[in-house]
Amino acid sequence: MNAEYIAENEASLLEELLSVRDKFCNEKEVCHSHECPEGLAVLRLCPGMTLKAWEILSERHGLNDWLTMPLDRNMAPHLSHVQSVLQELSYKTEHDPLTGLSNRRVFERTLDQEIERSRRNKTPVSLAILDLDNFKQVNDTWGHLKGDEVLIDFADLLAQNSRRYDLVARIGGEEFAIIFSGVGLIKSQQLLERLLAKVRDLSFSIPGTTERFSVTCSAGVSCFKGMVDIQMHELINKADKALYEAKESGKDRIHTADILDFESVTKESLVHANEKKFLFTGN
Repeated sequence: MNAEYIAENEASLLEELLSVRDKFCNEKEVCHSHECPEGLAVLRLCPGMTLKAWEILSERHGLNDWLTMPLDRNMAPHLSHVQSVLQELSYKTEHDPLTGLSNRRVFERTLDQEIERSRRNKTPVSLAILDLDNFKQVNDTWGHLKGDEVLIDFADLLAQNSRRYDLVARIGGEEFAIIFSGVGLIKSQQLLERLLAKVRDLSFSIPGTTERFSVTCSAGVSCFKGMVDIQMHELINKADKALYEAKESGKDRIHTADILDFESVTKESLVHANEKKFLFTGN
């Protein structure tokens, strides 16, 4: 029934609905904001339309901004549909569409919260930024579809081999991040060594042949122990710099950055030492 209805009515119904939307949502002097104090609802009866058929049409043509109302006064299925659409939109705003991992927005929000928790409880938090080595070569040699396959499998590996309370996110093209909650530099490095070993075991088919190829990744790690005040970007920059050093020194390896807390304490101690030297020696 749903397929028959769509086949018979899709073209004409779509043309009408899209023309109405263009008329009332795109023209300059027509109210197009949902927050407008004065508004107009346009009703279009669709005899024979089922909720399932509407779900198919709205997903196919981006009509989720239309609100459907049943003629039999049973609102429950329609309210459930609205709720599922809202949940899907919420998911899409926080997840990478290709890999399903958390996106950069969630990553930055979570890292900011973890830094605050670390500062408050004096517990460590470590940040790893991982980057697939020579990924451009994969795209250039075997195409972007194969590149997407590599990204998806790599993301799945990271998600399946991380702890439940750590955050794994895709923050760039072939760049990923892991926030290790409550973990210091040595432990996070050990966890990453296991991950890199598993990455080396990944293999992918070469299109048109029986051969396969493998990939590697590099990682940079920074750590904060809650002893000083820092900004989120400082921890990210430290991990980025360590990643760059890992790439420069041969790839397929991990580099760690100096712990931010120790750097600050060392600088402060040096200042006090210089002050004492001046007071007692005049130099």
